[in-house]
Amino acid sequence: MTGACKNRYQRPCQKKEPRCLITIEIDKDISYEESVELVTAETEKYHLGRLHDASYGSMISVSSLLNGHYDDYTRLFIEIPFLTNKTDLHLPPVGTYLQAFHQGIFENLPMKYEEIFAYARKRGLTLYEYSYEMGINENVIDRIEDYIVQIEIPVLA
Repeated sequence: MTGACKNRYQRPCQKKEPRCLITIEIDKDISYEESVELVTAETEKYHLGRLHDASYGSMISVSSLLNGHYDDYTRLFIEIPFLTNKTDLHLPPVGTYLQAFHQGIFENLPMKYEEIFAYARKRGLTLYEYSYEMGINENVIDRIEDYIVQIEIPVLA
């Protein structure tokens, strides 16, 4: 299957090992400042200390994306590499993920999803659960046009 998932927009399907995500529910009415406060409060529950090894991002359901609701984000997540499995954490599916990258303004992100879905349809791939989006260079850019979002979506085996 790995060979079937290559093109200039997507990296090969990536295997994901078990991981735990701290998540907080969000909606369109929550401001950026409020979401930062919610994330901070949630991470404090786990007494994690420094978060320099953490990855963070947002989640949007594949069903929302397939229905054209590209701004229907429902959760923010923080992945802490050393966090052990706890019952109140989100456990993303283990297995194969389609991985893609979007560079530029957020208003163009729907076009990237359309490319992803066309790519998956053409290869008979079924995407499910959530799309996990992570900004990978926000600390080193000066212009939003240079911003890169890494998108990972589980592929049904």
